Amino acid sequence: MGIEDASMRNGRALSDQWADSVVVRPRTTEQHITVNKRLVLGFAISILTLIIVTAIAITLSVSFERCAAESSGALAANSSSNSKWKQSRDGNISHRDSEDGQQPWRHLRLPATLRPRHYDLRLSVYMENFTFSGEVNIEFECVHSTKLIVLHTDRLELEKVLVYSESKKAGAMRIQRRFHYQPKQVYVIALHREMKPLRTYKINITFHAHIEHELLGFFRSSYVLNGER
Repeated sequence: MGIEDASMRNGRALSDQWADSVVVRPRTTEQHITVNKRLVLGFAISILTLIIVTAIAITLSVSFERCAAESSGALAANSSSNSKWKQSRDGNISHRDSEDGQQPWRHLRLPATLRPRHYDLRLSVYMENFTFSGEVNIEFECVHSTKLIVLHTDRLELEKVLVYSESKKAGAMRIQRRFHYQPKQVYVIALHREMKPLRTYKINITFHAHIEHELLGFFRSSYVLNGER
């Protein structure tokens, strides 16, 4: 009995050791699996964080470039408008905006684009019917490029209008149209091409009109002397 008990005890001891070794192995595997899960989860979180940060950086970069482009465009527009304003101010032209600039005859004052230098005037008077005719040659300098010549006239019938350039090209310049603008008592001559600054031009005009009986322009008057008018 003693031997059997000892062998049984020894057997139980061996079986207990084997059982202990069997139980330990699964615990070690679970620990490894837990560690691996944590590593995978941390790696996934790191990649997701990197993706989010990259997306935010790209979005901010695009927004910054867009804002920079808009601001540069606004600055360019402002600089362009400022330069145009300076040019119009330095140009010393009487019109206020583009519409008036295309129609300077709507102003009381003549435009400052041309500067007269000399006049030659000839008049012929016909007292039998109180009329007169005339011819004028005007020499002027172009100050700013323009196609328009605006003159003060009132109640004159212009027969012939010729514009000459002092450049090497001979012959009269082509006139696109000419007309009276009665509200401001001016006559407008629109040329086919622009006159250039610092160049001299001449205009020749022949005309006729009535001698007025009012105190206006070239007018007539009368008085009585010794019973005779």
